[in-house]
This record gives sequence, C-alpha cells and structure tokens, in this order.
Amino acid sequence: MRNQAEDTGRTIAAATDGVARHAAGWMLPFCSFAIVAGWLLLVFAVGAAPVFGSMRKAAGDANVYRFYNQVTGVHFYTADEAERAAFIARWPQLLYEGAVYRALAAATPGTTPIYRFYNTTTGAHFYTADPAERLRVLQTLPQFVDEGIVFYAYAGDAFDRLPIHRFYNTATRTHFFTASDAERDYVQRTYPQFAYEGIAYYALPLAGDPATQAKRDAFRLLDQGSFGPTPGDVARVMQIGPAAWVDAQLALPPSGYPDAEFSYVSLDENDSCKFSAARTSATYACARDQLTLFKLRRRFFQNALTAPDQLRQRVAWALSQIFVISGMKDPDMETAYVQARFHQMLAEEAFGNFGNLLKRATLSPAMGHYLDMVDNAKADPLEMTEPNENYARELLQLFSIGLVELKRDGTPLVDAQGNPVPTYGQPEVRSLARALTGWTYPVFDAPQPKGGDDERYYAKPMIAVPSQHDASAKRLFRGIELPAGQSAEADLQVALNNIFLHPNVGPFIARQLIRQFVTGNPSPEYVDRVAAAFDDNGTGIRGDMKAVVRALLLDPEARTTPEGDPRYGRFREPALFITAVLRTLGATSDGIGLDDEAKGMGQDVFYAPTVFNYFPAEFKIPGTSVIAPPMGIHNTNTVLARSNFVYGMLYEGGLTRDEEVSGSFGSALPLGPYIALAGNPRALLAEIDARLFGGAMPPGMKREIYNTVTALDAGDPEERARAALFLAATAFQFQTSR
Repeated sequence: MRNQAEDTGRTIAAATDGVARHAAGWMLPFCSFAIVAGWLLLVFAVGAAPVFGSMRKAAGDANVYRFYNQVTGVHFYTADEAERAAFIARWPQLLYEGAVYRALAAATPGTTPIYRFYNTTTGAHFYTADPAERLRVLQTLPQFVDEGIVFYAYAGDAFDRLPIHRFYNTATRTHFFTASDAERDYVQRTYPQFAYEGIAYYALPLAGDPATQAKRDAFRLLDQGSFGPTPGDVARVMQIGPAAWVDAQLALPPSGYPDAEFSYVSLDENDSCKFSAARTSATYACARDQLTLFKLRRRFFQNALTAPDQLRQRVAWALSQIFVISGMKDPDMETAYVQARFHQMLAEEAFGNFGNLLKRATLSPAMGHYLDMVDNAKADPLEMTEPNENYARELLQLFSIGLVELKRDGTPLVDAQGNPVPTYGQPEVRSLARALTGWTYPVFDAPQPKGGDDERYYAKPMIAVPSQHDASAKRLFRGIELPAGQSAEADLQVALNNIFLHPNVGPFIARQLIRQFVTGNPSPEYVDRVAAAFDDNGTGIRGDMKAVVRALLLDPEARTTPEGDPRYGRFREPALFITAVLRTLGATSDGIGLDDEAKGMGQDVFYAPTVFNYFPAEFKIPGTSVIAPPMGIHNTNTVLARSNFVYGMLYEGGLTRDEEVSGSFGSALPLGPYIALAGNPRALLAEIDARLFGGAMPPGMKREIYNTVTALDAGDPEERARAALFLAATAFQFQTSR
C-alpha cells in the first residue's frame, strides 16, 4: 500500500506538472548530471510531505539488545524478547545496555543469517554472518555449540543501513560488535587488545526512541513558531517543553522596528538626507535608509534571523498579511518611518488584545492613507460626494469577520436553501463608512525641518476633525444604533466594539492564523478550540492574543500530524523559506539582499500587490480541494528562483557584502561541518536530516540523496557536501512543513 504521508507532496507536485516540464531541460550551472537528476526527482517527483510522527518498525523487524558481563568482560547479543527478559531477571552480573540496532526476524532478499555459538569452555558466545567461518567452527572447535540462526541482517550497504563493526579481543579471545562509529573509534584509540576486523554485516537504525521523538517534536514546534529551528533552540525546547517555550516567548519584549532607528520622520529630502549625494556619504545613506524601504526590509530579515523574540516576530509577520499595507501604493508608503511605525505597532500588539489591535490599525495614518480613511469626510450634497467606503469594506471583509456568517468551528452558516449567510450588505458598509468619517493626519512635530509633503505625517495616530465627521444616527450590526450627535471618537469606538464582539471574529482570525503557522486545511475542531480561546481566555477576557497563540501552537492538531491526511501542512512562503534555510543551516547574514531573493520567488516583502496580501488566502491547488495559499504565487520562475537562491548560497559563496553599506558582511553558510562529514555519506545525511527536518527526512528522499552523493567522487568532499545540502534544501519535502 502506498504511504499516505507522501500524498501531500504528490498533491502539491501535481500543481507544478507544467513547471516540471519546463524545468526538465534546464541545467543547474556547473552541476553534475547526478545532481541535476537528483534535483529534478526531489523537486518534482518524490512525495513532499515529511512525517513528523514516530518511526515504525517494519513487519519482521527485531531490536538487537546488548548485555555486558561484568565478570568476564564480554558482550552478549540477542534479538529474542523472552531471552532478553530472562537475562535481565536472572543474571545480575549482566549489565543491560539496551537496544543497539535493528535486525530482521526472517529472511528477505539481500539478507544473510547471523549464526550464534555457545563456547562451553568460556561461557561466551560467538556470532558470525560468514557461512565459511561457521563451517570452520563446526568442523574444528567442538567446544562451540551451534545455537542456530538468531536473526537476519543485510549483506550489503544501503542508505538506510548501519555498518556493524567487529573487533577481536585478543585478551578474552571473544568478539565485540558495535553499530556506532564513535564507539568504534573510541575502542580503537583506547583498547589496543581489540583488533578491528572490519564490517561484519549491515543492520537498521533503531526506530524512533523517546529522545529522538522529543527532538522531532521540538523541531516541529520551532518550525511553526519561529523563522526556522536552530540546534540551540531545539535543545532548549527539549529541556523545558513546548508550553514553557511558548510562555517564555510570550514574555519577551518586541525587537521590532524601534523609533530611534527610523527617526527621520519626513517624506522629503533635506541637506543632510538626499539621493544626489555621493553614494558612499552619510547624506546618501540617510536617504537610502530613511526615504526607501531598504533599511526596513533589512531589519525585517535581521529580526527574523537573529532576534530572540521569534514567536512575536512570526505573529507580527502573520498579522501584516491580514492587516495589509503596501509600498505599492505611492512614495509615502515607500518611506521607512511610515511603514516602520505600522509594523512596530503590529509587533507590540502581537501579544496584546485584538480589540486594541483593531483600534490602533484603524487609527494608523499609514492604514488610513493606504485604504483611504484619512481625510474621509461626511457627505456633501453640494459637492455631490459620499464617504469613501474602502476602509470600511476591507475592515469587515479582511480584518475581522469575513464575507459569510461562521460557526465557531469556521464552517459557514447556511440558510434554509443551503446557501451561506452573508455577514453584511451595502447598508452596513455605508453606515460603517459614515461612522469612520472625520479623521486626518496628526500634526507634524518632528525635530527635522518640515518638507512640502509633510502635511502628511505618520508618526502618531490620526486625529479627529469634528467638522468632517458625519454626526447623524447610524445603524450597525445586530441592531446596534449610533445616536445622532456623537463625536468622531465616540462613533469610532462603538463601531469597532460592534465589530470586535461579532461572533465571526474568533473563527475568522483563528483560521487565518492556523493557516499561517500550521496547516492550510485545519479541522473544524481545531479552529473551534482556537476560536474558543479568542472568545474567552479563561478569565472572561475576549481577544487575548496570548491565549490565541497558546491555543494555536499547543493544540493536539499542531503537535501531532493527523495520520493519513495528505491535506495537512503548509507550503513555505518565500520569506519563510529563505529564513528557514539560513537559520537551520547556521548562516551568518546582515539581511541585505534577502528582500530581492524573496521578490524573485514571488513575495516582495512590504510590497504586497494588493490589500489581499501576497497570495490569495483561499487558493486551492488546481484539481484538488487542498488549500495552500502560498502556492498561488508558485510557478516555473519561482521554482527556479528558490533553487537558484540555495545554489548561490552553497556554490557561489552566498550574498556578497554591500560596499555602500557600513558594516555589511553579506550572507554565507558554514560548509566546514558538512565537508568534514562528507567521507561518510550516512553521517552527512544524518546531520542534514537533523538540521533541516529534525530527523524526519522521508526515506524515499534520503535514498535519492544518498545515491546521488555516493555517485560523486569521494575525493571531493566539498562537492559531496554541497550536493547533499542543495538537494535537501530545494526538495519539496523541505519546502512543505508538516
């Protein structure tokens, strides 16, 4: 039966059949045919869904257990559970050392029997996989009693097999076996009486033990709640547990985009900040850093790669894809401080209250400018104008309640005919737009000179203009009336409370956040549990984002992959793909140029093409019901852009330093540790598996990479290391997080 866990990859890969056809004729520069062939297999053919659950023993597998005789100094091995239990119970001189590898209980193609003899003279046991050696013992050593076949092992090597090393102890005249390369090396260094005899046979690694599973679980939490797991963070989660890690992250202050770093709060150049200055001057640097989004986007990637408040930054990034503003609007929205103030607000409110977030986003002049709420005046019969409805419409559709009434589990409410019930109509939009009239930019109070464009000031919340506010009565949701004569401030507060208390907000926001952190296709039960935390944090408070984030990440559906569900998981959007590659592999980076890499992959950071974000929130893989929003921007060009990014990091030295930016040092991956392991492809794969997959690299993928690496010249460890890393990081299995 086909492994259902790989169906997600095939489902997603089906969406890129055309991509594969185009790419089949494309060759990675300077790569061998073996690497190109492996890349095509891993990107387009092999199932893409790494399983983060426990490894299972295949039918017929048997653990091999090892005992150490503290009296005679020799070892005993058994694959018989009853024999193991008897030895533990009856012979205290036998120190039980646990399971050491897996063998097979029955013969299969490619296996060889392991024979055991009992030495009646010494009481020791002798093991051999060599039929000729067995025959010599039978013919020449009568004190050895043949105990038959004790288990089966493999005669030849393969990617998923362990070499079992054999030593002859010249002092005790017995043999010692180990599956550990480290133990083999230690014995050779420490005990001269042990003569190394080579590889006796091959076995399988142990199935996932609790420590291995704990590491995978820790890795998976960090894959969801950070910009990429690092070994140090994995160790920390294993030490304190998922809940404690989440709580520790919730307690950290925001790194964000401090006002002091984006202190030039003008839209215009002045004598100390202009583009016409020499490109190496401080005057030009000011214009580049403060009057474009260069420094802001650099800071985004620096925070993502190195800031301690990883979870807060991830939540802020997710919120920025719900409460969208964009540099695509006009030059104002390409000014650093304009967007910095907005994204700093998102970082501050990431663990605050959603009601406060709604208010701060609504009164942000950046949002007001982007969606036309700023200077939105009441109707003027003489001028024949009406209030602009743009912000009111997006506030409802995208920021709070969505288009249809929802049950708490996120499924739509339907009418008697089975049709979804709309949440609002044009009358509600019109009333809300009227309630939100009468707001403008705050007063400019910055220390630098005011430029001609600085009547549009973005450093503080918008302020009310009473004469422009529609003070007539208005009807909101669920029969709530705004009486005539209220101020702009009062109408705005009541209107936002009316939205905040709508029962749709919990499931609407819960589902969007789950899709960004865990899976594009959450179960209704999962959505319901997170929405319940939104509705009540346990102390009667609604909209507590800390409670929402806890529920989101600690839910059973987040901590375990639903068995056999090919719809589960999320495709890494470009920015998260870049940060995952760099963080997991231990890169150094100044953050410069990573925005261009993400843009090439279809996600121009802080330049969302529309208010609907970088990609459609409900995008379904064509021909399926699988929701995978980032796949909406995935095509031939972006596939190659992702691979080119990884190729550049591995084969071209990464991103070089920017000579015009003081302190720039570029981005680079440390290849040394991987090159050191390249002589042992199995060890190299184990390290890459741990780094990129938390030990859960799918077997089919591991086999393809192993075969590719072993086909390369063993005398070129650098090429082996680069090839293995390239194939792993560009494979769909890594790009799909489960």
